[in-house]
Amino acid sequence: MAKVGVLMPVSMQKAIFSEASRNELEAAAQVKWNPTDVQFSDEEAAAFLQDCEVSIGSWRTPKPTKPILEACPSLKLWEHAAGSVKGFFTDDLRGSDIMIASCAPAIGKTVAEMVLGEMIIGLRRIIPNAQSNQTEFRAPVPNKLYLAASTVGIIGASQVGRYFLQLVRPFGPKVLLYDPYITQEAAAELGATKVDTLMELCEQCDAITMHTPMTDSTRRMMGAEQFQAMKDDAVFINSSRGGCIDEQALIAELEKGRLFAFLDVSDPEPAEMSNPIRTLPNCIYTSHLAGGQSYHIGQQAVEDVKAFLNGAKPKMVVTWDMLDRLA
Repeated sequence: MAKVGVLMPVSMQKAIFSEASRNELEAAAQVKWNPTDVQFSDEEAAAFLQDCEVSIGSWRTPKPTKPILEACPSLKLWEHAAGSVKGFFTDDLRGSDIMIASCAPAIGKTVAEMVLGEMIIGLRRIIPNAQSNQTEFRAPVPNKLYLAASTVGIIGASQVGRYFLQLVRPFGPKVLLYDPYITQEAAAELGATKVDTLMELCEQCDAITMHTPMTDSTRRMMGAEQFQAMKDDAVFINSSRGGCIDEQALIAELEKGRLFAFLDVSDPEPAEMSNPIRTLPNCIYTSHLAGGQSYHIGQQAVEDVKAFLNGAKPKMVVTWDMLDRLA
């Protein structure tokens, strides 16, 4: 029976693996769980994984460094029960045949769920109304919208973008998608209409949600021109990376009172205490809450390991040629 080593501390194990997922993994392999509630050092990880075929790590656990890989020649799969694995792809990994898999698709589910809630709250103007109700009796809610009457814009047909499309579709809004890497036909299959330019999306949408990775081509792709093109009272949501937008340009429009923003990320992160996104009444700034630990991640990790042990591929195997398109 194949051996699987789970590097994450006990408290993280409990947050990521449901009892059912844990039992399912133990039925498929001989599992070694980190018995402590502290992170292993690289040396401790190398000793722990020495006879394992599969390593399951997560946030802040050791990465597949050259010393670990040399000490653990039986390792064939490194399952990252978290999101980005870009940091794994260093010279330490060159020449190794170990498979690297990410649970980013599972994280996409929780991010999309939060974005849907924020979009509904933003379009209904629930927060401005609640603020007005602190000083007025039955304050009116001007320009409120509901999803079916709205035009929704999605920037990036990423894992999260696609999950969000699935969630928003039953509400019936018009959905526009900006992504240079997708065809009109593929966008239509996802339930969206592809637009050719970001400006076109900004000008037409009542709410825009950003789901792009942080790359050279996406850095500050939403700038002053794009934010100024957005409709008055439009909702902007960013749960991808803070560096994908020109934060100062967004702040300038927020200070005019024109837009409402939900920002789960900033640049830098966390935002300085003096940053206006913390205090502007038309901006909700949260602490990277959209993703994070969830049972979705543990379940994907189990399914990925089972697939690998049965000769199939995990859901999201990451290779060197994919790095310029990933977060």
